[in-house]
Amino acid sequence: MHAQNTRLRNTEDVDLLVLGAGAAGMTAALTGAVLGMRVALVEKTDQVGGTSALSAGSVWAPASHHSPPGQDSFDEALTYLRNAVGERLDEELASAFLRAAPEMVRFLEDHDCMEFRAYPYHPDYLANLEGAKTSGRVLEALPFDGDVLGRRFGQLRPPLPEFTLFGGMMVDRGDIAHLMSAFRSAKSFMHTVRLLCRFGKDRLRFPRGTRLKMGNALTGRLFQALCRRNVPLLMSTETLSLTMDKGRISGAELRQGGDTRHVAASAGVILATGGISHHPELRASLMPETLSQHSTVTDGATGDGYNLATRHGARLGELYGSNSFWAPVSQRTRRDGSIAVFPHFVLDRGKPGAIAVNPAGQRFVNEATTYHLFGEALLSMAQKFPGQPCHVICDDRFMEKHGLGMVRPKKLNLKATIADGYIRSADTLPILAKKIGVPEEALDATVSQNDKYASTGKDVEFGKGEDAYQQNLGDPDHLPNPCLGPVATPPYHALEIRAGDIGASAGLVTDSSARVLNVSGTPIEGLYACGNDMASIMAGRYPGPGITLGPAMAFAWLAARHAHAHASKANS
Repeated sequence: MHAQNTRLRNTEDVDLLVLGAGAAGMTAALTGAVLGMRVALVEKTDQVGGTSALSAGSVWAPASHHSPPGQDSFDEALTYLRNAVGERLDEELASAFLRAAPEMVRFLEDHDCMEFRAYPYHPDYLANLEGAKTSGRVLEALPFDGDVLGRRFGQLRPPLPEFTLFGGMMVDRGDIAHLMSAFRSAKSFMHTVRLLCRFGKDRLRFPRGTRLKMGNALTGRLFQALCRRNVPLLMSTETLSLTMDKGRISGAELRQGGDTRHVAASAGVILATGGISHHPELRASLMPETLSQHSTVTDGATGDGYNLATRHGARLGELYGSNSFWAPVSQRTRRDGSIAVFPHFVLDRGKPGAIAVNPAGQRFVNEATTYHLFGEALLSMAQKFPGQPCHVICDDRFMEKHGLGMVRPKKLNLKATIADGYIRSADTLPILAKKIGVPEEALDATVSQNDKYASTGKDVEFGKGEDAYQQNLGDPDHLPNPCLGPVATPPYHALEIRAGDIGASAGLVTDSSARVLNVSGTPIEGLYACGNDMASIMAGRYPGPGITLGPAMAFAWLAARHAHAHASKANS
């Protein structure tokens, strides 16, 4: 594998210039390279992967060849999006995505850029809507051996430390199940031994494990494919401006260290810089004031694509109540003083025996709903109770079996989290209520009502556990409802939660080829946007796992193909 870290002073002019090395940018660069274009990939940080590397790595790609034969179609997926996104849905963009996504998957696999597989069971989030599916639409990258990257392994952005074990071992839900059953099953014991031996071997050469899963597997595979194709990668490189020639974006002014250089791009420039999540002015004006200021989105997502494009007449798409996608998050100060932000996606909130309460000590949300809707509920609570937190409550049996947030199952680090205040614990509910500042009688009544629901399996207030998505978050061995359980075994525990952002929905307006449009709706020739730089086709709604990465990679593929078509026409 050839080293492709490129010095700006040695960079030649190209056909296609891609700005941003997350999943979208790397997909665009790979597509361009496979099609025979001269491509350069620019990344302003010193690591590739972006927020994609921190994510679960799920890719929503309906009706791909990985779907069970005859079980999905373009029409069914479009029906689902119509129902899930409603009047906000841009049918032209949605149709372009649904046609492109299966082709993008096939293209990357056929050219040895990726290896995907469908999750055996992963329901769409709004599972009761017409057109929803329980399997086949959500793809993941096969586990990837980061060892093949050699010394370049350190250039791949690592996952959140809180999602690893033993200081750097990546695991997924299947691994966790084996770890939990290591002393009850011979199969799980052997799986656990293999994991630990592999991790121990990795740590002799690398600062973390090289058995990559989820978003690290996705971005690792894309990175490896770029390296194999010798695509120039300009790391730690800032884009100062875009240049225009004869009404078409024709390149960019770049700065790397003390060097500044113009790089021409005859076929165009693709923006994939991560979106506006950390843009100082836009975060303040478009995001709720009550949103956590600490985000799971990488710090590099400062709206560079927006800044570059708006100088040439681009504009943000229509703004909605949700200009970002949300999730409940908890926060803890790490040893080095940095703030760890833990998104509560699948591991705890939907399990039986966890309830979320507002400052009045009352439930306010279906705890097993989608993380985006849970986040919306938290934002609503923050308006009703300014400056006061919400909490997830559970008992000791729950904590032992499932853990909570950054607390591991088996309560492995519970004492430490109690000591630093991440978890509040008490032997009785009244004492716990005092510790978290909620009315004692209200909390007791809420827990009593929950325990009644747990015994009947019916949550008459919020319908917890009543669709396939919610049941998938629960405990399949728990009856009568996999998401409803009592809070009855002391000591009791509480964790403060708040709404956090996991990626922008607001972004630049584009057409169905990912060309950026100006304020009059005309394409800015030679300029494309994908990933979070592009206004989400989901328009602030979150209908399924991977609905950010799926469109990001599909429109990246479309953008590169459109640029290639222009280059081919110009050269003919």
